[in-house]
Amino acid sequence: MQQHNNSSSSAAAVPVANQVSSAVLGLCFLFGMPGNIMVVVVILRNFKKDHFTLCLILNLSVSDILCLLPLPAFMHALLNGWTLGTALCKVLSFLIYISLYTGLLTITLMSIQRYLVVLYPHHWAKLGRRGERVLLFSLWVLASVLSSAAVVTNSVVEEGGKLKCWRISMSDGRRAAVVLCETLLGFVVPFSILVTSYCCLHKKVNQTAFFSSQRLTRLVTLIVVTFFVLWIPVHILNLMDIFAILIRSAKPAIYEQLSGLRRSSEEVVKSLTFINSSVNPFLYAFASQSLRQNLEWPEKNPGTQISAV
Repeated sequence: MQQHNNSSSSAAAVPVANQVSSAVLGLCFLFGMPGNIMVVVVILRNFKKDHFTLCLILNLSVSDILCLLPLPAFMHALLNGWTLGTALCKVLSFLIYISLYTGLLTITLMSIQRYLVVLYPHHWAKLGRRGERVLLFSLWVLASVLSSAAVVTNSVVEEGGKLKCWRISMSDGRRAAVVLCETLLGFVVPFSILVTSYCCLHKKVNQTAFFSSQRLTRLVTLIVVTFFVLWIPVHILNLMDIFAILIRSAKPAIYEQLSGLRRSSEEVVKSLTFINSSVNPFLYAFASQSLRQNLEWPEKNPGTQISAV
């Protein structure tokens, strides 16, 4: 009876936010892993070496798989505390960050490639296969550099009597700098490139076959809107954190309120970003019948340059 009461009180001690976050991560893992694996299998079975768009979709699915792999460990940590040690905390944090940045950079490169292939195909053709491989390699190197901060700033910390793999305590100035860099490099810059590429493309070729397909128009809209909706809450929290730091000395009461709001919502909000890795297979593959056409035709074909995902 005593043991039962202890287990019940332990379960009751898990904050609702942690339970919600764990459920979200579980659903992301449940639906995202099979979807991304299926995309990888389909593309590899029908792979065209001269189709860079498919390489980008494959790269995106691989990064999403790497992002979703550590989720069971973090689900367990949300409910029971972190029990895997500091080294694994840093490794898994780096893995999540590099996969998130790789996915983000892949989506950004996809928008740039789409713009160049449709409007300036000869310029893109000069890049060649070797240049495309260099681009993909550089993408992973850049993602590694951007993710290196996670190794330094993430560790095992104690909060509420439980251990968690989270960002370590740091000075206000350092925290503001880290958060600002994450917001600029992880959202503002890539999203600006993404939107600019698609807006310019739509403006210049809206009378061509590129946007005559309502299905393709919906797909492009879903890509941009889904990315924005799932990532903007995290960066709103980041901006709120920066604002709170700036007014800390002048408005300590408001600082405490904003800090409390950030702490109470951070787990849930960050878990939403993993939904993006789960829905990508449906946005970039299964939601578009043009993928099947891309598997059958090389990208150098003028017709498929316009309809490429």
